[in-house]
Amino acid sequence: MTSPHQLSDQRGPGHSDPALDALRADLESQLAAESEVSLQTAEEFVRRAALQGTVHDTALAHVLQTRALMLSMEYKRAWECIAVAIELFGQAQDPVHQARSEALAGKICFALGEGVEAERLLRLALGRVSPSSDPQQRDVQGFARNVLGSVLFSTGRVKDALMCFEQALDDWRALDDLTGQVKTLTNIANIQSSIGNAAAAIHTLNEAYTTNHASGRDIKLDSFILIGLARAHWLNNDQELAVTVGRSALESARATRDGVLEATALLNLGSAYLGIDTELASAYLGQGIGLSRAIGFKSGEMSGLDSLGKLNGDLGHHGPARDALESALQIALELGETQGELESRLHLADVELSLGHLEQVEGHVRRGLTLAQESESPKEEAEAHRILSALGARQGDYRRAFEHAQEHVRIKDELFNTERDRQTRNLSIQFEVDRARHDANMYRIRTEVEQEARLAAEQRVKERTAELARAHQEIVTRLAMAAEYRDDTTGEHTRRVGRAAARIARGLGWPEERARILGVAARLHDVGKIGIPDAILLKAGTLTPEEYEQMKSHTLIGSRILSGGRSDLLRMAEEIALSHHERWDGRGYPFGLSGEAVPLTGRIVALADVFDALTQDRPYKRAWTSQEALAEIKGLAGTHFDPALVDLALEVLAPGGDALVDDGALDEEDASHLLNVFEQLQMERLRDVEEARLAAERSARELERMARTDVLTSLLNRRAFETDLEAAVRAPVALWVVSCDLDGLKATNDALGYGQGDGLLQRFAGALERVFAGVGRAYRMGGDEFAVIGSGAQDDASLRALMDAVLREAGGEGLPHVSASVGVARTPDDAQTPGDLLRESDRRMYADKLRRRAGA
Repeated sequence: MTSPHQLSDQRGPGHSDPALDALRADLESQLAAESEVSLQTAEEFVRRAALQGTVHDTALAHVLQTRALMLSMEYKRAWECIAVAIELFGQAQDPVHQARSEALAGKICFALGEGVEAERLLRLALGRVSPSSDPQQRDVQGFARNVLGSVLFSTGRVKDALMCFEQALDDWRALDDLTGQVKTLTNIANIQSSIGNAAAAIHTLNEAYTTNHASGRDIKLDSFILIGLARAHWLNNDQELAVTVGRSALESARATRDGVLEATALLNLGSAYLGIDTELASAYLGQGIGLSRAIGFKSGEMSGLDSLGKLNGDLGHHGPARDALESALQIALELGETQGELESRLHLADVELSLGHLEQVEGHVRRGLTLAQESESPKEEAEAHRILSALGARQGDYRRAFEHAQEHVRIKDELFNTERDRQTRNLSIQFEVDRARHDANMYRIRTEVEQEARLAAEQRVKERTAELARAHQEIVTRLAMAAEYRDDTTGEHTRRVGRAAARIARGLGWPEERARILGVAARLHDVGKIGIPDAILLKAGTLTPEEYEQMKSHTLIGSRILSGGRSDLLRMAEEIALSHHERWDGRGYPFGLSGEAVPLTGRIVALADVFDALTQDRPYKRAWTSQEALAEIKGLAGTHFDPALVDLALEVLAPGGDALVDDGALDEEDASHLLNVFEQLQMERLRDVEEARLAAERSARELERMARTDVLTSLLNRRAFETDLEAAVRAPVALWVVSCDLDGLKATNDALGYGQGDGLLQRFAGALERVFAGVGRAYRMGGDEFAVIGSGAQDDASLRALMDAVLREAGGEGLPHVSASVGVARTPDDAQTPGDLLRESDRRMYADKLRRRAGA
C-alpha cells in the first residue's frame, strides 16, 4: 500500500535498470528519515535517470527531488521540479502518477501562498482519478482531499473544508492507512479549534492520538497531536488539563530529538501556566527561548520573548519586561515579521507607559497603529487607540485622549459584531451539515430497503429515528444559542423564558413531561431571528415601518425552520415560533389571531417572554422587580395577554409564590456538555454522508430514477418539485401551487404504529396523484407535507373539492379521522418567483392549520 508522501513501487513502462532501482530505494529511505543528504542523492538520481532510464524513470526522479527540496524548504525550486514531473507523466500516459504529482504541486502552491492555483491543481488531480476501490487511485484521492481541505478552510469555506477532510478520512480508512487518518484527524481538529469548538477538537485529537498509537506510534506525530491537544484544552478554559497534556507533549517532543518541536512544546507549556503559576510560566518560557536561540529557531525565540515580556509587564517587573520585548522586536525586524513587530511594539508601549517614558510610547504606538491598519488587524488597531488614549490623558491632551477612546470603543464594537456573526454562521453551518447528513442517511437506509432486506433495514430506520429523538434536545439547545447569540451572548434569556413557561404549564395542570417539553421548546421562540439582518435586529433607535415589517417576519422564518418535525418537541416549537407574538385582542402578528384562536403554547410563551424582558437590564431601562413586572402584565390582561393566564402568572411567577418543582432538566443542563455531545454526533454523522454516496454508486441506475422520486410513496420528491416549479414559472401561462399538510398522520402513528402511518402516507399519495391527474402534478415535500403544481382556471373552491376527494379516498376503516391543511398561491397575482410562490402557499397553509385548530 502506498502513502500520500510516496510514489507507488509499481514499475513504469519500459523500466529495466536495477541500478536505478537501488538508487531510488536509497533515496526513499533517506527521505523517510528526513536525511540532510537526500537532496544530493535526489540530484544524482535525476542525472542518472535522464541518461539511463525511461521517461517514467525521469518523471519519478523529479518527484523524489521535489520531496527532497520540500524538506529543505526550497518551495520555489520544488515547484519548478514537480512541473517537469507532471509533463513527463503525461507523456508516459500514466494518469495516476500524473494526478499524484498534480496533488503534490497543489500542496507546494499552497505553501507558497498561491491558493487559487493550488485549488485548481488539486481539483484537476481529483478529476483525473475516478472514484473506485483501486488502492492507487484512492490514495491519490485521500492525499488531494486532505490538502484541498486546508486550502478551502484558508478561504473561509468551513463546511466545504470539513466535508473534504471527512472524505479524505474515509479514503484512509478504506486503505487502512493509519498515518493518513492521524494527519487528517489533526486537520479536522485544527478547524474545530479555530472556529471555537474546543470540545470537539479535543474529541478529534484524542481519536488521532489513539490511532497514532495503533499504527505503531510515530513520535513526531504524537508531539504535534499533544501540542494541539494542550492548546485545545487551554482554549476550552481547562488550564490544569492543558498543563498536564502540555507536559506530555514536552516529553514526547524531547524523545524526537527535534529542537523545533521541543522549543514549541516548552513555549506552549509556558503559555498554559499563565494564570496558574507565574514562576513556572516564566521558567518554561525561558527554557523555550534558550533552546530556540541555541538552534536558531528565531520565530520561536521571538514569540517566547514577547510572551515573557507581557508576563513580566503584568507582574509589574517593568525592567525585565522592557528588555524581553525589545529583544523580541529586534528579532521581528530581522525576520520581517510584521505581526511579531506589531505585537512587540504594542506590548512595549504599555510597559514604557508604566515607566513614564512618554516619548518612547509615542514612537512605538504610532508605528504599531500604522502596522495594524496596513495589515488589517482590527484587534491590534483597537489596542493602539487604547494606549494612545491613555498617553493623551498623561500628557493632559484630553481632546486627543477622548478621540482615541472613541476609536477604541468603535473598533471593539465592530470586532464584537464580527465575532458574533462568525459564531452564528458557524453554528448555523454545523446545524445544516447535521440535517444534510440525516437526510442522506435516511435516503441510504430507504434505498437498502428496496435493494437488500426490507425487515432488517426497517429496524435500522427505527434505530436511527430513536437516535435522532435523543439528539433533538441537543439540536434545540444549539439552535436556541445560535438565535440568541445575535443579541444576548450569554443565551440566558431563552433559558429563563423556558423555565417561566414550564412553571405556567404546571400551574395549568399539565403533566410533568409535557410541561418539561414546553420548557425546552420555548427556547426556540425567536430562532427566526437568524434570518433578520443585524442592521435591523441590533438597531438602537426606532425601526421604520418597513424595518418593523421585516422584523415581524422572524415568526414565519422560525416556523419554517422548524417545520416538518415529527416529534412533539419540534412540533410544539414550530407552533410557538409562529404564534408567540399574537395578542389576546387580535392586534398581534403574523396573522392577527385573537382570543383562544391563538394556540395556548404561544399565549404562555408570550407572557413568559415579556416577563423576562421586563425583569432584565436593557440599555434603555433598568431591570424591574418581579412585583413591578407582574403589575404591568396584570394591566395588559384582556388586551395583550390571556386573562386566565395572567391570574395564574401572578401566583407562579411571584417571588416565593411558585410551590411547584422547577424544571429540573433545564436547571441541571450543562451547555458545554450538550455542545460537546452535539459536536460528536455531528462528526459521526458527517462520516455517514460519504457512505451514502458510495452506496449510491453501487446502484447508479436506480438512484438516477430515485433522485427525483420519494421512496416511500413513489411520488416526485422536493428536489423534483423545485426543478419543475422553476421551469413552470418561466413558461408564459398562469400557474398555481397547492401546499398541503396531512393532519391525521400523528394520530395514526400514535394509535396504530408507524407501519400504519406509512400506509396512510402511501394511500394519500396515490389518491393525490389519481385525483389531480390531468389537472396538476403531485409531489411529496417530506414528512406529511405534499404539493401540487398545476395550471388552468381552477378556483380555490374546486381545488378544495379535489382535496376533499383525496381525503375520502385515502381514509380507511378503523383509521383515525384524517384531514389536511391547504394553501393555494397563483402567478402572477400572488407571486412571480418560485420561492415567493412556495412561501405564499405555505403561509396560507399554516394559516389554514391555525384556523382549523382554533375551530376544533
